[in-house]
Amino acid sequence: MTFGLNIKQPLTITVLLATAVLWLVPLPYPALEGAQAPGPQVIKITSKILNEERTLTVSIPDGYATSQKTYPVLYVLDAEAKTVIPKIVSTLRDLNAKGFVPQMIVVGIWNTDRNRDMIPIAVSHRPGSGGAEKFLRFIHEELMPQIAQNFRASGYSILHGMSNSALFAVYAILQNPETFDAYIASSPMIGHCPEHIRKKAEAIIADDHLSGRILYLVHGTKDSPRVTNYVPDLQDYLESHAPESFRSKLEILEGEGHVPDSSLERGLRFIFSKN
Repeated sequence: MTFGLNIKQPLTITVLLATAVLWLVPLPYPALEGAQAPGPQVIKITSKILNEERTLTVSIPDGYATSQKTYPVLYVLDAEAKTVIPKIVSTLRDLNAKGFVPQMIVVGIWNTDRNRDMIPIAVSHRPGSGGAEKFLRFIHEELMPQIAQNFRASGYSILHGMSNSALFAVYAILQNPETFDAYIASSPMIGHCPEHIRKKAEAIIADDHLSGRILYLVHGTKDSPRVTNYVPDLQDYLESHAPESFRSKLEILEGEGHVPDSSLERGLRFIFSKN
């Protein structure tokens, strides 16, 4: 059975802001029948940091309702399209069945203002850009604690971004690497702000905060110049200067274009590989 087909109507839950604390109303998962996970559920939360309501799609693994296990959490950016999360869940099921990755909770984060949230500094060709720092704070200080409180998260987390949101993933590991354990950046558009990213890389190396983190980078040979002209240099710099416990890999896929279809599968295989 392919996960995501015959999905029931999504359950929308509003998060209420009480005093200074965000409260996420838990989904009624104990009432689920059997071990089969339901379709992805839509949840709305209110962010004080961003001063707006944000929408998430959350998918729990098969067997969640009848187990007491904890699970890694995969956070997915650009998740508003209806096909995104079902496709990712299908990929995870296949990889788990083959023994490559554990089961995971998937949290998809919808966009409201993509230029603002994904690009770390204001750039003239992307109106409204420059709000990535606040968006990272929202994820770290508001979203992740609520996911941990309301779902059986193991404490291990992965961030997956594509194109501009892959630029955000690169920014996130250089700005606050402790936010996630591993980062997957598919065709990161570093060319929007290459000098800023370079300075962030130099600063984080100097502070020695990359220990134990994992970064997987991927793009195609036919990708945008804003990717191909900058990503290999970043990988070379990190590989040469980062601590030994930091794992990173760049795959350049022959004949592929922007955001190769196999990006997530390749990234997860690398993250959970023993080498």
